[in-house]
Amino acid sequence: MRRIATALVLLVLLLAACGGDASGTPTTTAATGSRGTIHISGGIAGIDETWMLAADGTVLGPEEYLGAMTSDDRARLEAAIDAAGFFDLDSEYLPDDQCCDRFLYELTVTRGGVTHSVTTLDGADAPEALFLLINTFLEVVRPEL
Repeated sequence: MRRIATALVLLVLLLAACGGDASGTPTTTAATGSRGTIHISGGIAGIDETWMLAADGTVLGPEEYLGAMTSDDRARLEAAIDAAGFFDLDSEYLPDDQCCDRFLYELTVTRGGVTHSVTTLDGADAPEALFLLINTFLEVVRPEL
């Protein structure tokens, strides 16, 4: 019986902590930009990395990396997304011969509720602006080594 009473008290305390602010005014957190993920695999070294960018500029990477994008980097990335016409690109640009020791890039971007993914490989017949976007994305999310 004592366990049930203790559990009920804890439940009431947890529920009380979930209440809104006293003014009754809803609070929101505004996301300010695109969010996305880039996965890179392959190459001679057999790289396998995934980098994630949240709309607020938070960056998550391999080995529990946690960072933040600067506003200048955010502007560069948004400009590269626009310049590539990313949301109008084909979903993949892959050559017939996908051999050997090349990097495979899988890029997903969400903006304004629209999500699009593109997969390409080094040396593929893909728009140059896509490779510029990939390079920009990697430059702004990866820490300087």
